[in-house]
Amino acid sequence: MFLSFYRFALCCPRASLTRFYSVQISYDSRRKWALQGLPRPRSILDDNDTPVDLSEDDDAVNGVRPNTPPLHLRQPPKKPTPHEYKVHREVIKKNFPAGWNPPHKVSREAMEGIRQMHRLDPEKFSTPILAEKFKISPEAVRRILKSRWEPPREKRLKLAERERAAKMEYFSLKRVRERMEARAARESADVGTDRDRLQFE
Repeated sequence: MFLSFYRFALCCPRASLTRFYSVQISYDSRRKWALQGLPRPRSILDDNDTPVDLSEDDDAVNGVRPNTPPLHLRQPPKKPTPHEYKVHREVIKKNFPAGWNPPHKVSREAMEGIRQMHRLDPEKFSTPILAEKFKISPEAVRRILKSRWEPPREKRLKLAERERAAKMEYFSLKRVRERMEARAARESADVGTDRDRLQFE
């Protein structure tokens, strides 16, 4: 019996090795990793789908000051408007008689970026610095920082589609202009070589 097994092991070494190893895990090896007298820690796979309330973080993310009433409950101040604000309001009314309509406008994403940068570090990203970086007036930056209005979803989709169409039109016109300039440069180069050839002949 042993001799036949030995011959079989010589011709098929892999088959013979499987007989010497046990597939079952012994009780001692399982017990080795157990915690003595302590409950087993919960697995992350056993987590139930309990919703987590993160609404308390919304004010910190949105930059809302604590104990500030909503806009519809705020009362106008009792003190008179300072002289500088009156002058500023009159200048704006004089420059924009039909209402606020700045010549340079930025996209919604840029407005959100301006708000986030100012919220991150108001001293580093002050109104004049943001106005200089985004190439808009300080009044526009001030209004963007003050405003909290967000368009509804349908309006946002329409605005994004309009911006995409304007961008595509700009790039197509740019390509046409570049082709026309290249053609004009080629024609002027061809005319110049013909003239030179005529002169030398």
